[in-house]
This record gives sequence, C-alpha cells and structure tokens, in this order.
Amino acid sequence: RSSDLSNVKYKYYMNVCTVSYSMAWWDWSRWQREIDWMALQGINLPLSFTGQEFIWAKVFMQMGLDESELDEYFSGPAFLAWNRMGNMRGWGGPLVSGWRQKQFDLQKQILARQRDFGMTSVLAGFSGHVPEAIKKVFPDANLTRSPDWGRFNDTYCCVYLLSPVDHVFQIIAKAYVQVQTQEFGTDHIYNVDTFNEMTPASSDPIYLAEASGAVLKGLQAADPDAVWLMQGWLFLEGFWGPSEMKAYLNAIPNDKMIILDLATETRPIWSRSESYYGKPFVWCFLHNFGGTRALYGNLTRIATGPLVDRVNSTMDGIGITMEAIEQNPVAYQLMLEMGWRSESFSLSTWLADYSHRRYGAVNNDLVEAWMILMDTLYTISSTSKSQVETRPAITMGTNYGPNTTALVEVWRLFANAANDIKPVGPFLYDFVDVTRQALLNLFADFHTMFQISYQRYQLNNTDSSLEFDGLTAQMLDLIDDLGKILATDVNYLLGTWIASARSWGDTNDEKNQLELNARNQVTLWGPRGNIEDYASKNGWSGLVSDYYRSRWYLFITRLTASIHDKTIMDFDKYEADLLAMEQKWSYTVKSFPTEPVGDTVSIGQSLVRKWATTESRYIVFNDTDVPGSDLLWGKQLWTKDVDQLKLLCDCDHLCMGFNSNGYLKNATSSHQHSSGTVLYVKA
Repeated sequence: RSSDLSNVKYKYYMNVCTVSYSMAWWDWSRWQREIDWMALQGINLPLSFTGQEFIWAKVFMQMGLDESELDEYFSGPAFLAWNRMGNMRGWGGPLVSGWRQKQFDLQKQILARQRDFGMTSVLAGFSGHVPEAIKKVFPDANLTRSPDWGRFNDTYCCVYLLSPVDHVFQIIAKAYVQVQTQEFGTDHIYNVDTFNEMTPASSDPIYLAEASGAVLKGLQAADPDAVWLMQGWLFLEGFWGPSEMKAYLNAIPNDKMIILDLATETRPIWSRSESYYGKPFVWCFLHNFGGTRALYGNLTRIATGPLVDRVNSTMDGIGITMEAIEQNPVAYQLMLEMGWRSESFSLSTWLADYSHRRYGAVNNDLVEAWMILMDTLYTISSTSKSQVETRPAITMGTNYGPNTTALVEVWRLFANAANDIKPVGPFLYDFVDVTRQALLNLFADFHTMFQISYQRYQLNNTDSSLEFDGLTAQMLDLIDDLGKILATDVNYLLGTWIASARSWGDTNDEKNQLELNARNQVTLWGPRGNIEDYASKNGWSGLVSDYYRSRWYLFITRLTASIHDKTIMDFDKYEADLLAMEQKWSYTVKSFPTEPVGDTVSIGQSLVRKWATTESRYIVFNDTDVPGSDLLWGKQLWTKDVDQLKLLCDCDHLCMGFNSNGYLKNATSSHQHSSGTVLYVKA
C-alpha cells in the first residue's frame, strides 16, 4: 500500500486524560476557539467526553440510586478522567448537580459546533465501573473491586467493577447509550476502555472473547450501527501476550472497531500484533504525561514514522493523544500536518518555514535557533521532571543535561532576535519557554554543587556554611527569576487555572471546593500526595513562586540550620512538616494574577545577561587539564557554556577553575597536556 497519508480516514484528537489535565475548567468561549482550531487542522474525530456525568446520574437515578450514593462515586471535576477509567472514586467530590447540568449544556454546544464542521464526535460507552450502591439494585451482580491504583484509602480507591460477562452489564450499557443518544444524538463511534492499567480476571481465551464481545453487544443494543473505539494502551501490560490479544480482538468484526495505537512514536503495538490482527488503527503521538513541561519531542520520528508505517499495515489515521496540551506546539503542528502529506520532506526546510510563519518575519537568529533545537532537544522522545517542581531532596535526577549547552545558545539567539523583530505573541511565548528551560537546566547544575557541598560537610564535619549559603541563595534567586519571566505571559499563569475553576461554582463553598480541585491536581494529586507532582507545572508563575519556592525554602533552611549547628537534620520531621505545608496549600483560598506582569523581552534579555553572561576573568590554557582535583568528586556539570561555568565556579570559594568538559577544579597547579581540552583558571 502507498505511504500517502492524505487519504487516511481519521485525524483523531485528544486523550481521555486531556479533558482533566487541560480542559477541566473551559467555558464555551474557550471550547469554541479550540474547535475552530481543530477544524483548521483537519481534525475529524475528536473525543467528546464533556457532560457524561449528567447522563450517568440520570441512568443510575432511574435505576434507584440517590444523590448521596452518587456523591460517594463521582470524583471532583479535576479528577473525572480517572473516575471514568475506574482508577479511583470520590476524591475532590461531591460533584454537585449544578456542575453536571452546566457541563451537560456545554456538551450540547460542543457537539453542535463539531458537527457543523463535519466532525464525528466520539462519545462515551460503558466499561463496567459502577457505584457501590448498584448492589442494592442488582444484589446478584458479579462485582469485584479494582486494585488500589494510586495508594488511596478505602474511601477513594478500589472502584466496583461489573464483570462484562454478567447480564447486568448489558442492561447498564444499553441504558447509558439510549439516554446519551436521547440527549446528545450520536455519530455512532464510542470510546470504551476496559482493563485500563488493570489485569483481567482470567487469561482464558473464551473469557477474553466474551469480555470484548460484551462491550460491542452493549453498544449495539442501543445503536445497531455502533463502532467501538478503544485505546491500545492496555496491551502494554505484561498480561497481554499474542494469544490474549488475539482472543480479545478477534471477537470483534474488523469494521466495528478502531484502535488508537496510543504511543506509536515510542511504544508501537501494531507492529507486534499483526496490525491489531486486522483492525484499523490510528498512528498516535502521545508525547506528554500530566502536562510535564520541557522542550522535547522527536520531530524526525514524527516526520517519517507515519509515512513508513502506512505501508503494509492497517493504519487508517493519525492522531495526537497527549495527556495535556498547551506545550511544545511545534511537535503537534508537525504531527497534524502529517495528515496532509503524501511523501517525505526536508525537516530543516519545514522548521525554517515554521519559524517564518510563527513569528511573522524572516530572522536568521531564529532560524538558527530552530536548527539547533531540531538537532538537540527535539530529538528526544521523553523527559523527566525538573528539580524545581519535584519534592526537594539532596539527591535528585534529571535527564535534561545533554542539551543544556545548546539551549543556552538558543536562549541567546532568541534574546538577540528580540532586538530585530516585532515581538508578536508566538515569539513571546517561545522566548518565555526557552528562558524557562534554560533556568531549570542551570538549577540542576546548582543542585549538583549543593549536593556535593552537603556531602562534603557530612564527610569532614567541617563548617561548609560559606559555600553552602552562597549556593542556596543562588538557587532561590533563580526560582524567583523563573517566576518573574513566567509572569510576563498570559499563557504561563496559575491564576488562570484557579480563576477558571472558581467560575464554575454557584456558591462560595462550591467555588472553594473547585479551587481545592484545581490546586490539588497540580500538586499532591490526592489527599496525601498519592501521585504527587505527576501533574506539576514548572511553567506556571504562581505555582513556581508560591508553592515550589516555599518547598525549597523549607528544605534549604532546615538543611542550612543543621550545618550551622553541626547537627544532623531530622528528615522525618521535615517530611511530615512538608506534607502538612503541601496539604495546607491545597486547601488555601487565594487568588493569583490572571493578567501578565512585566515585559517579556526586557526581563528575558536581563536574565540572559544575569545567568549566561559574566565579566569574571579566567586565564585560558588550551589542550590542558588538571587530572583529578575535581571539586564535585567526579561529577560533571550539564552546562559546558563557558560563561555559565564561570558563574557556577564563582559561587564556591573552593573552586579554582574548570575545564571545557564541565568539571570544576579545586586545584589547578598540576597541568597536564590534554588534547582538545581547555582549562580555565581563576585570575
């Protein structure tokens, strides 16, 4: 078959988590803008999950459940994605009837506009998760408890799961689709995900075939034209070998199922399952988890993978399935453009054109910046959290490092370009984003020095307060500057998230509950840090300046006090106090700015001068090194940028110099020849 992608049937959009991580508080104005963007991108198969709790409440109440029993089941609005998948229940609730009604009304507007554009809206089906109170209606139903997905206590964990082979499954599945169709109409495609991050009750092929067959049967009982769309994510679990997958999938006719190969760019399943044993699948770009912010995404894989995989497979669509949007726009723009492609193309040419279109100008500095990004950060398929947004500790990891030096050069190029072009919105957005990443990378190097300084104190029991105080002051100063640059752009404000959440409440109590939802999701994610920092946002100004800085300040002051007092820090007490502080922050009611403060260009350029420029004088020795004498005990700093290495060395009075490989030196007198290495010695 041809590699031509311009005739694929589907251009899919969204992840079941996106609606909670990014869209939980959207009003019609924001949704209308998104749908218009979807139309411009050619998206024709959007997931449309808004308002389904209104339908579920109606179905369960018709069966005899009351509001209090629904309160125990429905989670709060920020956690509905995982309530729907059966991962947890109740946390962040109750889900008041007023919210359900408003979301129902919003869904009608969403569906009408999507259908006006000719889109096929994917609605929800029944996957088996039910309130505990369903037992009073169907006392003989085959119910089991889901495993504890996120270390929640019994109040919030272990959702009741109805066996798909139980006859009650068909009753509920049919009732839900019937009511949903009455209220929303139907485009005949339904998303149902069974066994999401859970293990089926049996590996018996007959059971697996009956389980999948029951899903389609339940849909078709209400809609004979129903097609089942499912995420292939479950097949990543070790339970699913070829025989189990084949039994589960072959029970469904090929024309009655569409599969989202949810993370084709990194973990394709189609290629090890004979194209899902004949089912049409969508080549998906997952990329992001929880809204973790970093500059990354394998653009080469995006630009080539769908074209290659289209040949000799049942691929019939492309899609973006990130858990959260509003980050790395270049990666999603490229992925969606693949739906128009019929042949290979030059990625560098595409990026140069992208730069011209995005910034409304031809600028050599910006083109060069994108060429550097293409060869460095945008070759990476995954990332990890920065230290700033992670619970403070002495030993921490990050994978930002290998491209740190390249990003400093990109940062300077953006700062230079700001002098030559009109700073339009997309340029300011990207300048903030590059600055954010550059500061986080530098923080990682400060943290490495901080770690060794403390370990040196532990080993020698000597007063290390001089260099330690200097390092920690710089770390807190850097966090302050990160918050400052983020505050200059409307796209990087915590205040928008919280204000939008509160806007959905009718009473002050409801508004406060919704603010708790908004705060908790991006911090503790649960009552006691159950999935802590999974949805962290190092790109939101209020979160950086008010929450992350407070955590680091607590950690640093406790550790510094122990050094000054020559005592051992009580880490157990610190952990308890930190959790108490985090929980208090979740329940606090406090507004944050919803409008930007400060000028992006002037602040961004000043931060380049502050954190990537120095007048410090060092003597340079080419082809020279000092073997050993490593101040950081063999640890290499991520940055190899000379000005940044000077800044870092200047922060520690024990640092006498450094080499071009990123090793700080505590002695520089024993020179040895080292081809290609440059030694810098404090003047």
